[in-house]
Amino acid sequence: MSAGTAKLPPLGMPPARSSLRSPKGLGTALTVLLGLCAVTRLLAAAAGVNRYAWLDVYTEPVGPGHSGTLLSMAVSLDLLVMIPTAVVFIVWFHRVRVNAAVYAPGAFRSGAGWAIGVWFIPVVGWTVLPGLIAAKVWAASASRLPGRAATASPAPVFAWIGAFGAAMLASGGAGWFARRATSDEEVGNAVLLGAASDLLYAGAAVLAVLFVRRLSALQSAA
Repeated sequence: MSAGTAKLPPLGMPPARSSLRSPKGLGTALTVLLGLCAVTRLLAAAAGVNRYAWLDVYTEPVGPGHSGTLLSMAVSLDLLVMIPTAVVFIVWFHRVRVNAAVYAPGAFRSGAGWAIGVWFIPVVGWTVLPGLIAAKVWAASASRLPGRAATASPAPVFAWIGAFGAAMLASGGAGWFARRATSDEEVGNAVLLGAASDLLYAGAAVLAVLFVRRLSALQSAA
């Protein structure tokens, strides 16, 4: 090899410590956005219950009325908040994954890019795979603080991913029933299940705040 040729590091080499970045700034922004998501989901749940009550009172097909308009507005507001929240969450998730590889280089078989890529895989990429990555990131981050086992409990990871998975199942069920509804009663049941899924999503957002804040603090602790 000539003197002017630089020697490249081997593939899969652990990232240098210079790649460490505190996730607290992203975590703070994400806390605010997740809080807004919880609020918009609660509004959507309330609008859904109102819509269900309207369908129960008015059995004649007299149109969507104000309840339908209110529900549509609540769903639109939720989407408006959810999109930036998803973007910031993925950026934060990638950051903590990069940091974790510095704390425990041998803990991961796949690259940090999968912390972004898994979110584009339907179903399992929204629950199972992120949960597995999050659990490994949590364990790697906790390994730098061996004397603080109670603080480093991975319970927030499983609570968040469990609530998020339950919300997705309820939302999918509501959509399935809505597409096959042939009567006002069936439409009402689908709307009620949708409201229940909104409540679950609100709970998942609150648990996500706990997860984000605890993991950000775990990686930022001296």
